[in-house]
Formats: sequence, C-alpha cells, structure tokens
Amino acid sequence: MADIVEDFLKAHGPCLSGEVAQHLIGSVGVSAVAARKRVSRVSGEVRRLGYITFPRKARFMYLQQQFGSPVYWQNLVRALLETNSAYGLAIAALRQRGGLIPAKHFSIACGAPVKQARHLSPDTILKRLSEAGLVQKSDVPGLGDCVLLIQHPEYYDDKAADVRVRLITEDFLLTAIRDWLRKLGIVSYDKVTTRDAESLPMVGTFAWDLTAPSYLGFMVKSGKDRTLKPGFVACDVFLGETVTADCIRPFINKCKTLRSLQKVGACMQIFVASNYDSTAFQLLKENGIIPATPNHLFGEEVAQGLIGLSAVLKKAAITAIDPAEFDGLFKKFGKIEGAATQLRGTLFEYLVADVARKTMSTDIKMNRIFKSDDDKKAEADVIAIKEGLSITFIECKGYSPYGEVPDAYVERWLQHNVPIFYKETRKHPDWKNLKVHFEFWVTGTLSGAALSMIETAKKKINPNRYTIDLRLGPQILKICQSTNDEGLSTAFKKHFMKFDSNATTPQETVFGAGASNLSN
Repeated sequence: MADIVEDFLKAHGPCLSGEVAQHLIGSVGVSAVAARKRVSRVSGEVRRLGYITFPRKARFMYLQQQFGSPVYWQNLVRALLETNSAYGLAIAALRQRGGLIPAKHFSIACGAPVKQARHLSPDTILKRLSEAGLVQKSDVPGLGDCVLLIQHPEYYDDKAADVRVRLITEDFLLTAIRDWLRKLGIVSYDKVTTRDAESLPMVGTFAWDLTAPSYLGFMVKSGKDRTLKPGFVACDVFLGETVTADCIRPFINKCKTLRSLQKVGACMQIFVASNYDSTAFQLLKENGIIPATPNHLFGEEVAQGLIGLSAVLKKAAITAIDPAEFDGLFKKFGKIEGAATQLRGTLFEYLVADVARKTMSTDIKMNRIFKSDDDKKAEADVIAIKEGLSITFIECKGYSPYGEVPDAYVERWLQHNVPIFYKETRKHPDWKNLKVHFEFWVTGTLSGAALSMIETAKKKINPNRYTIDLRLGPQILKICQSTNDEGLSTAFKKHFMKFDSNATTPQETVFGAGASNLSN
C-alpha cells in the first residue's frame, strides 16, 4: 500500500490526504473508511505536515525529497487557499517576494490583522509556520531580521542583494506616491506615513506600506458629536516579478476585512506593481481596489527611472560608479519632492563602498545590522576589511553640501553605533584581533556642537582599542581622486560639492568652521 501512495505522490505531487484516499478507492477498490485508515498509517518516504490544520482532519502529504521544491510550495499554497487559510495567504505573499522578506514587513505582506478578535495575528501565523518547519527567522546580511521560506541551505546566498535593491527601489516608489497624493490634495499633507517609519503605517487593524488620512468630501463622515472623521488612503507596493492571482489575495483579504470594521472610515485602497497577470488585475478591480502601475500614476519617465534605478544599484554594488547613469536618475526623479535627497543618500553609500574597495580593501560589506546584548540594533553602512590587519566601519551621510547634518545623528553614532560595532568585533572570530577604525563620512555641514562632540570623543578614546575619524567633503574628494577613477571624482563633485566663487579648487570649499582641523 505504501508503494501505491508513494507512486501517486511522485506522479501528482504533494497533496491532501483526502486526495490520496480517493486514489486508493478508485485504484484498489477499498471502501472510503478503509482508504482513510490506510492513508493514516502509511510510512516509509511519506511525510505529513504538522501544526497546520485542514478541514475534516485532512493532512498535507509529501515525499521527503519533495520538501521545499517549487511543486511542494505551489500545491501547499493551493490547498491552503482553497480553505481560505491565513497560513496560505502568508506563504503566497512570501513566494511572491522570492521567499525572503524583512521581518518588519511580514505584518504588511501576510494579509492578517495585527490584532483583531477571531483572526490569527501575524505573530501567531509566523509562530505556527515556524513550528511546522515551513519558515524561519534569520539574520540576513544587508537586510537584518528576515522571514524566509525553508529551502536548501544555498538557496538564498545570492538573493539578499537583489531583495535589498528591490526594497530601495520600492522606497523611491513610495516617495513618489506620497508626493502624488499630496499634490492632488487627496490626503493631509503632513500625515503620510510609510513603512520606513519607526512604527508601521496602520489603518484599522492592518499594517500597510503607506497610509494617510483624507478629508475629501466623499471620504469624511460626521461623528455623533458632529466632529469630522476622516477617511483613509492605504497602499501596498511590489516591484518584483509579475503579480499573480494567488499572491494578490493577501492584499485583497486585508481590504475586504477592513471594510467590515464599522468604526473605520472610508478607505481608498491601492496596490502598485510593475506588472499583473490578467487574473490578478481583474480580481483587484472586482474587489473595488485600484490596480496601479508606476507608468499609470507618474508617466513613462518615472517608471523607466525606477527600472533604471534597480539596474544601476545592482551594477554599482559590484563595479564602478557610472556618473552618467546617476545623472539620468536625478533628472527622472527631479520633479518628485524628496526623491533627490533620497537618491543622493543612496548614491553616497554606493560611492563610499566603491572608494573603500579601491583604497582600503577588496572585502567590502554594506548595510550590515548588528545587535547588542540588550537587543539594541545598529546598521553599519560600509565595512572595509583588510584581512589579518584591520576593519573599518564607515557611517555615510550623503547630504546636499548646503544642508546641515542634525547633531542627533552624530550623537547616536558616537554613543549608540560605535559601542555596538566595537563589541561585535571583539566577539567575531575573524575580527577580534584586527585593528578597529570608525569613520564618519559626511558631505553636508556639521554644527560647532557636533564637531566638538567628535573632537571630545577622539581625545577620550584609547587609540589602542579603536580610532575615530571624520571625513568631510574636501577630504572625501581627495580620496576619490586618489583612486584615479574619473567617474568617482566626477560623481562626487557634481552631487556632493559646493563651490566658492573665489576658490580656485574644490578643496577650498568651506564646509564649516573648524572642519579642516578635524578632517586632517
């Protein structure tokens, strides 16, 4: 009997125990009761998924070698979605995103309410899926805490960098959507919240990529005390592969459940993606949701800019900066409020990584997140490692040369980030004997108070433990020029330097009183 079940699973893929029982009834001629008993007892290579329940006590069955394969996930999602399972929605959302998502975003993507009676919360869903051996939480270099579908050990080795690029590009898209909503007067100007905020954007009991209250006439309701209750805009985005019907269902579930909450005002619900298959597009429309694309919202120039940004960042991560490509992006995003500042900060991190690769070490790591013993977090923008010699942590602040970096950023770097990074080097088996350096690279100006904080810290620190240095615009330009890479120098001068009309060279540019002494 076990051979018959194994052959069926090999031919048809993983499935519910009821389907296997039906096969036995038809092929062997046993009764329904006998078939169910034989299926429940079969062993050998046959496995059953635990912790996740199905109607009528059905179990999801598979062969050991099928676990984690595309057909395994496809059939499991199908079986779960057919029963409107919250677990199926969560797995579908993960599959759409390549099986890997920042833990903070799981509550947004999975389609479950953060807290609502008679509904599983994202935390509960994640716990049950983890217990079933379907997902795990893991610290992914460059992304931090993530939720991952269980795959073979090397499956995610090359995916983290692509996911980070997608997330950065989506952040630009959210900036564009925020600007669009503001300019059209659809939302309260200063009330737009996006997922990069400290707390996730919420409408009702659900988390979203972007939310904002709206006081448009048809969105507003009058309360019992005659006060006006606003409506809302709630939006999720995805700039990966074509969105499918299964993978749009978590968002549709959020939207439909939200509408059932009587105390929540009217909500304009928008999903923005690069592409939809026809079924997904139709499902969104049928459920009263706006299925948008960047091209529809902002036109061809911005849509192509988002595509170009993804390509440029992937290229910049492994090779030289191309100033012409970044110039093109600045032009495409120029009309979006806040996008130029965002792009300048992103460009600066990649530029610094390229400079460090050419002047310090070929072993460069970007955006690594470290935790202290009391669970505090700090992100290292760029890490340059000279094997057997030293490790340098570089904090990147790519500001307009006319902007002043807030004192709080300098204070946090000195009092929060540096101690966490240093403790990590002492615990790390490959770093604990290296000389440790911390550098603050900034293209804007610093106040006298900020400069004094750094100077005081330098005097107090024992250089035998670690060193601290400040790199301001003129010195960074010199370092760029030392690489003999004209592209690097051109990109830096064009987007991060200001020129004094009386200066003969960029190095004579003024970056704030006292800056030259600290940066030498």
